[in-house]
Amino acid sequence: MARYIFCTLILLALKLSCFGQSYGLLFNSHEVVLEKRTSLDVSPGDSICLDKNFQLEFQFNFIPNHAIYFGYIFRLISNNSQNVDLIYDQPSSSFRLIAGENFAGITFTIDSLLLYKKWNKIAMNFDREKHILQCSVNNKTVGSGKLPQLGSCFKFLWGANDYLKFKTRDIPPMQVKDIRISENNTQKYFWPLDETSGDICYDKINHKAATVKNPVWIKPRYQRWENAGSLTMNGYAGVAYDAKTDKLYITGSDSVYTYSFKSGIQIDGSASKHQNFLVGHQEIYDTLNNRLLDVYLDSQKVTSYDFNGQHWSANFPSGHVAITRYWHANKFISPADSSLYMIGGYGYLRYKNLVKKYDFNTKQWDSIVPGGDYFTPRYLAALGTDAAGKHAYIIGGYGSQTGDQMLDPKYYYDFFRFDVRDKSFKKLYTFKPSGEPFTFANSLVIDEETNSYYGLLFPNDSFNSKLQLLRGSLKDSSFTILGTSIPYSFHDVQSFADLYYSPVNNRLIAVTMFYTPEDVKEQRTEVKIYTLNFPPEPLDAVELQNAAKGSSKWIWILAGALIIALGLIAILKRRRVTTQPQAQNTDTPPVVTREETLPAISLPQGQSHNGKKITSTIYLFGQFQVFDKEGNDVTKLFTPLLKELFLIISIYTIHNGRGISSQGLNEILWYDKSIKDAKNNRSVNIAKLKGILEKIGDCVINKESGYWQIQNDNKTVHIDYEQYAALLQNTSLPPKEYMALVSDIIKRGSFLSQTEYNWLDNIKSDISNSVIDICVGFIKTQDISKEPEFIIEVTNYIFHFDQLNEDALIYKCKCFIQLKRHTLANNSYLKFIKDYKDIYGEDFSKSFHDVIA
Repeated sequence: MARYIFCTLILLALKLSCFGQSYGLLFNSHEVVLEKRTSLDVSPGDSICLDKNFQLEFQFNFIPNHAIYFGYIFRLISNNSQNVDLIYDQPSSSFRLIAGENFAGITFTIDSLLLYKKWNKIAMNFDREKHILQCSVNNKTVGSGKLPQLGSCFKFLWGANDYLKFKTRDIPPMQVKDIRISENNTQKYFWPLDETSGDICYDKINHKAATVKNPVWIKPRYQRWENAGSLTMNGYAGVAYDAKTDKLYITGSDSVYTYSFKSGIQIDGSASKHQNFLVGHQEIYDTLNNRLLDVYLDSQKVTSYDFNGQHWSANFPSGHVAITRYWHANKFISPADSSLYMIGGYGYLRYKNLVKKYDFNTKQWDSIVPGGDYFTPRYLAALGTDAAGKHAYIIGGYGSQTGDQMLDPKYYYDFFRFDVRDKSFKKLYTFKPSGEPFTFANSLVIDEETNSYYGLLFPNDSFNSKLQLLRGSLKDSSFTILGTSIPYSFHDVQSFADLYYSPVNNRLIAVTMFYTPEDVKEQRTEVKIYTLNFPPEPLDAVELQNAAKGSSKWIWILAGALIIALGLIAILKRRRVTTQPQAQNTDTPPVVTREETLPAISLPQGQSHNGKKITSTIYLFGQFQVFDKEGNDVTKLFTPLLKELFLIISIYTIHNGRGISSQGLNEILWYDKSIKDAKNNRSVNIAKLKGILEKIGDCVINKESGYWQIQNDNKTVHIDYEQYAALLQNTSLPPKEYMALVSDIIKRGSFLSQTEYNWLDNIKSDISNSVIDICVGFIKTQDISKEPEFIIEVTNYIFHFDQLNEDALIYKCKCFIQLKRHTLANNSYLKFIKDYKDIYGEDFSKSFHDVIA
């Protein structure tokens, strides 16, 4: 109990200081219709009354790339109808303060670099005794002027407002944060404007509410990727970005699309002369010569695009080329020697560490033999350069020491620097990732000011993958995961992703591309574009802020209430134990109520739900078993071939997210037949299989994007493996609830316990390992004295998957001892050492006393 109270207090204390650097309120301005413009009133309903001299402070900046900036930034209105306004006069590029109907004599300017790129602090001192208004900007006094006779209560308004005769819709495109109101230098109100949603924000001192109309909160824009657009291009599309003009170019076989991010997102598409882009081509924007380039390394071909003539400088050969030697090679242009570099890649079962150089002056390719540290052959790495193009940084990837795909391929997490001047690699460090292995999207964004880099990582072992942003250091192996993830359909020969930085709008741009399979007649590319404000921030900061709002006073009140509640619960539990000692040996796992957001749990064979038969259910854990809509066991309808065909399609769909190709099915089931005969056999048996599935429920087999898949979209058919896979992705549940849900699935036995196929071995192994990790991980976090019966059940589940698991033996015996069932503990140990001797041919090294110690 004390541990839970301590953890809760720690989380609440962290909340008090977790405000991120990027927050505030963005104001919709002239770019939207009048009724959509943003207003902020920190004194809604009534006014803020101040009897003495008072001060107002806030921070603001302007949003770049807008045509109109004229308007009211702030208006103070007293209860005697006197006003003090801060406006921006666009023609003179200056700020003016107005008192009543006259200029207050205070005019100032802010350097454009500060105005559009930095936060600027405005401070206004209202001296009511001397009737003087003094203003400072970024802690420097910019002037003072005469202040009219003010009342004692005030409205504080930013942006648009509807207040009486002071109503206005003329506001500049701006951002505001950290509003403070003080009286005689004592702070009375503070609105940081750090909200992430809603139209109410709270003062952190007195919990006074302020209202916002048409809010655009800044914080989520630094933590949540926004989908900026998507389109489908003909052919194998390419993508490149020009940081100078803030334009993203997407090229297809017959068109070029330009995304401009300067003011909002503007899309311009134009037809181009048909180009037969080949697999493995890449594009890059040459900022040295202001041109869009397409590079096909297989034939060492570089072409440029003529925007006026809408054609490429050279054509690729006609015909269909479905393979390349340089999948996912990395590229960069170096101003230091006016050259294009290509590094690494994969093709023809070989990983590459070649460095290819194309000199723009001589228009010649050259193969570089780099010096320095050995750069292991790889692909799916990420590369970025410093501003001068003297150094390229490369991280991660997948490859092998020799480059041969058959010789120990592995993931790499090393960080290299390539020196353009002496053409050498230097290994800076290797970091150790936790969790699942991953690779990288093609590019890194290098931030020299902070000695850091940004990249997109993703697991390359599943089709339904996700891109996740991380920030790492150029100096050491530390890194931080940032923001939300981006959906990414990954298949080596069909996918590409890249990352860019927009210095104009100060944001990151991510692009994903997915090519249709090779056997599709009309080749197309699905392109998706995402943006995120820079510098990005970790998502958990947002979640902490959403968890609780208001002043620290309210936080600690809640903490106190929580402590009292937990204390009462503890007292009640102790009383229950005292009055019902017989319950100690009859503990059962907690009952878990299934919520709509959780995967449905199938009941084991032989059980029913509320007296009803099991219907529309497919069991893969334990023995393979299938029940139709009427509750009949229809397992016998699956002949050996139909069973294996069904298992291949369903397991591959759930396991990798995409299913299996026709070629893959042929290689497993009809490897000894011609292509025509294999196709006929496949068609006949899939037709039979569809007939059986119609009896089971709304579950079908279809071919999508070249892959055979089982589709159970409405989840009307309960497939235990599908539910287990869903649980693996949902780790946010409390440990006991999570373990109870997993137990309902695995209690039937090991995965396909009496089914053996060569193609299934690795999948079985993966599932067994994950089950054991979940179970052992759960047991190690529990106090065995509280629920020994449940822990014994969990150890039995482990033995389904690994009958010689020592952790399971140890905890099972300890739990039996805890329950004073010493004979059962000893019998479990004796059975284990017998099985150990039978399998390994040697004695188990630990004695019974060692196990229970």
